[in-house]
Amino acid sequence: MTYPALPLPGASLALPGPRPAPLPGAERLDRARARLATRLVAAAGPDGLLRAPCDSRILESALALRLLTVTGVDPDAQERLTRRLKTAVDEGAPDPVQEAAARAALGEYVDGRGALARLLGGFDHFTAGRKRLMFQTLLAELGAHSFPALPSPGALFEARGQQRWLVTEMAALKALYAHGTGAPGLVTEEDWRALEPCSLPGPPPYGNHLARIMALLALRLRPRYAAAVRARARELRGWLREDGGLPFITGMDVFATATGGLALAGAGAPGHTLRALAAALAERRNADGGWGFDRGVGQSDVDDTSYCVEFLRATGPGPFGAEVAAGERYLLARQGADGGFPTFERGTASEVAITAAAVNALAPEPAHRTAVEAAARFVTARSEAAGPFERSWSLNESNALFRTVLAHDSFLAVAPGSPARAEVARARERAVARLLDTQNADGGWGHVPSDPSDPISTAYALVAVARTPTVPSARGATGRAVRHLLERQRPDGGFASRPDQAGPRPLAYHVPLLTDVCVLLGLNHARAYATHLSPEERP
Repeated sequence: MTYPALPLPGASLALPGPRPAPLPGAERLDRARARLATRLVAAAGPDGLLRAPCDSRILESALALRLLTVTGVDPDAQERLTRRLKTAVDEGAPDPVQEAAARAALGEYVDGRGALARLLGGFDHFTAGRKRLMFQTLLAELGAHSFPALPSPGALFEARGQQRWLVTEMAALKALYAHGTGAPGLVTEEDWRALEPCSLPGPPPYGNHLARIMALLALRLRPRYAAAVRARARELRGWLREDGGLPFITGMDVFATATGGLALAGAGAPGHTLRALAAALAERRNADGGWGFDRGVGQSDVDDTSYCVEFLRATGPGPFGAEVAAGERYLLARQGADGGFPTFERGTASEVAITAAAVNALAPEPAHRTAVEAAARFVTARSEAAGPFERSWSLNESNALFRTVLAHDSFLAVAPGSPARAEVARARERAVARLLDTQNADGGWGHVPSDPSDPISTAYALVAVARTPTVPSARGATGRAVRHLLERQRPDGGFASRPDQAGPRPLAYHVPLLTDVCVLLGLNHARAYATHLSPEERP
């Protein structure tokens, strides 16, 4: 299957403008894009969504081993998890907290408090206090250290108004802490009710294995749930990956289909392919008008909804108008007083990358112009205050940077008379300058400056720099980035990269298909603007 460079306008991540003319050297780029497009189409499952499973992770594997051990079930699954953890320790864990979790689950002595300090020492984020409490409690449950003495512990575990799986996680942590410190009276009936859905058979609620394992560890402490906990523990073997470990989440099929659909649109995939993907997404819309990250995830979020709206709109007017309108209403209902958007619920902290995604989804509709301008001003103000390189759900600086550049472009395209144009244009220049200043000598980018280059970080950056062809240094950076990526394409057409997603932030997890999606997006933008490159700058 070969896809020509046939762009679809109207979506910020699809190729903009007219089809570029053939160029010397462009054939290699087009072949690389066609191979990637073919891989993405082949990833579609029977239900029409792209299959994007999550790799196993040490934290969930350690907690799963703990659950099987304390319930005394499935020795074979215990052995598989033990081997997974021993291999991880031997090969080197990705962060000190997960290494401490693995060693504790294996019965080895660790300094859990020291591991926690090393992980969160540079984690400057509004969730830092909650993450410290979470990891501190989980490491205590695993035996890495004793449960700490906390002031007002009941209030510390409060999570009203937050996303549903966070409510579950905090109730679980509260129960584990209360029983671990000899104060079971701290746990209320409301807490037990929040945990109860995790005792039911079937996939984990909200597609979140971590939340369910935490809940089961807590529910085992109440006799009435003992049988259900043992039954769910026996079912764990069905969720283990080939390496014997348990993943953080079930997968990201909805997110991958929305972003992958945009990538395929930019690569010129046939209309029937795009419509099939769009129809599958439309069927997964939640009752509130939004989308979650995977099938069966009833907790909608701004990020997934923004990309779904973008892709459904990119398939052309008509068939998905109702779904697009519902998604737009969902987004608008979550915009904060500061103009920004949170990931999940209105009233929680607004985030730069999430707000940028909402701008791209809402900008094409003239009726949303006021909301779009307020959001663009939020992104600009945050950029001026602290730099537009937030690291949040992605561990990459270049993730927030490319999103903000797209949002700036979306706003500038639809608000010609806005007084905010000058400041938005300046913010865009700063974002691109940051990328140009941090490109590695090999043409790629890493998670942060001085990190080794990797394909997904490079692809994020490429989207932004390729869209700035009037700047000579950006043209040169584009050519170097494309060459860097093409040299790393595997024989099967795909790309391998280091984990980029984060959750619970700042722990990394890996969904391999997203690397292929993002590289195709980056290469699409490079191809769209290739007419501006001199022969020396072309791949």
